Amino acid sequence: MRKLNILFLDFGLSKDKTESALSYELNSSVFNLGKSLREQLRKDDDLGKEMMKLLDSGKMLTTDIIGKFISKNLKEIDDNVLLAEYPRTVEQFNGLKKVLITENIEIENIWYFKQNEPKTFMKEHFENPKQRQWVDKYGSEIIDNWKTKFKERSEQITEIKKASDEYNWKVIEMDFVADLSTEYIQQRIKDCA
Repeated sequence: MRKLNILFLDFGLSKDKTESALSYELNSSVFNLGKSLREQLRKDDDLGKEMMKLLDSGKMLTTDIIGKFISKNLKEIDDNVLLAEYPRTVEQFNGLKKVLITENIEIENIWYFKQNEPKTFMKEHFENPKQRQWVDKYGSEIIDNWKTKFKERSEQITEIKKASDEYNWKVIEMDFVADLSTEYIQQRIKDCA
C-alpha cells in the first residue's frame, strides 16, 4: 500500500526548501497541488472544462472536483507521495480521506513545521536585510499582512488537527534562520524521527 504524507507550514516558512528536504528524507514524490491545478486548467479535457466552468461563473472549486483532480493525479504517481499545504479545511480533509481510501493509499504522517516563537520569528524575519527592504517600502502594512496570514493559517491547521487525531502528527518547531538551507531542515526532520 502506498503512503501519503501531508505537509503543513506556518506562514513565513519556506515551502520549497521544506518540501525538498522532506520529500528527500521520505523518498517520496511531491504532489504540488497548486502547480498541478494551474496546469489542469490549461488542458482542454473534461475535468479542465468542468473546473473552468466553475471558476468562470465566479465559484470556487468544490471539494468533489478537487477530489477528482487529486485522484486523477495520484494514479499517475507510482511512489509514495508528499502533499503540501492541502487540505485547508476539515471538509477538504474528509474529501481527501475518501479519495485515499478509493486509491488504496494510507496517510503515514502529517508533518507540521511551525514557528517556535512566532513573535520572535517575525521580528527576526523583518530585521533580516532581505526582508527589511519590504518593511522600508510598505511600512506596517506588510507586518499586519504577515500577522493576518499567520493567524489564518494557524487556525486552519488547528481545525484540521482536531479532525485528524487518529493520525500521527510530527511537529517540528523552527527558529528563524536567516539563510535557511535544506540541510538544516533535513537535520530538524531527523531530530524529530
